[in-house]
Amino acid sequence: MSFEDQMTGGGENYQSSRKQETKSISKFDKMYQKVVQNTHSIAQSINRLKTMGNNIGRNQDTENFRQRIQQLISNIESLIENTNSSWKTMKREMKNSDKHKVDKLENFWNEIQTNFKKLRKDVDKKLREYLPKQEVVEDEKDDLKKSLLEQDQREMIQLENQIDFQNDIINEREEGILEIEAAVTDVNEMMRDIASMVHEQGKGIELIADNVETAKHRVEDGVDNLRTANKYQKKSRKKSCWLLLIIACVILIVVVVVILGVKL
Repeated sequence: MSFEDQMTGGGENYQSSRKQETKSISKFDKMYQKVVQNTHSIAQSINRLKTMGNNIGRNQDTENFRQRIQQLISNIESLIENTNSSWKTMKREMKNSDKHKVDKLENFWNEIQTNFKKLRKDVDKKLREYLPKQEVVEDEKDDLKKSLLEQDQREMIQLENQIDFQNDIINEREEGILEIEAAVTDVNEMMRDIASMVHEQGKGIELIADNVETAKHRVEDGVDNLRTANKYQKKSRKKSCWLLLIIACVILIVVVVVILGVKL
């Protein structure tokens, strides 16, 4: 069933009304047919407005395109106003037998008006959010292409300069890394030299420690000898002198050994 058939309450009712038109069309029938035709035209215009609204913000959205949208909205509003006037006349001429189809038509009519108000609100919002595209003629297109080409060339040069700058930074970092590696190598060599020196000096320290330990034992032996000599001192001074002399020699030897050990 077509849209117009729905507006009229069914194909059969509409066809019967068309047949009656050839005989005698009442004022109510004239207004009813006018409302149906206007409703159908408004519905088609709303669909066209919806399609145009979807293209707002795209390439075809120019000043001329927006003027066509405003003109379409104005035509729909005028048609709605005219249809409302016909509604008033139709309801005055309506009979009780016509109430059913008028109520059905009125439901469609209210729905269409609601859809139009909502659609117009959405279209107005898009018109505010997006700026219209500039209409470009052929000469302007050539100039635009030339401008875009020059812009691409400038961007390419800037990109090459950035690449060269990044390469310079990378080279500087590589040189810095090589310098750090050389410095680390030098430090490692210095640490090995220091370790070698410490090892060699450690041997000398161990030798000195051995000599000191030997001297200690010898001193202890000398002390023991002195104690023994002290016991025999009362028996013979001569033996004491000899013992003292021996002890002195031993001490001298110990001192010499210690001195020699320290020098080594």
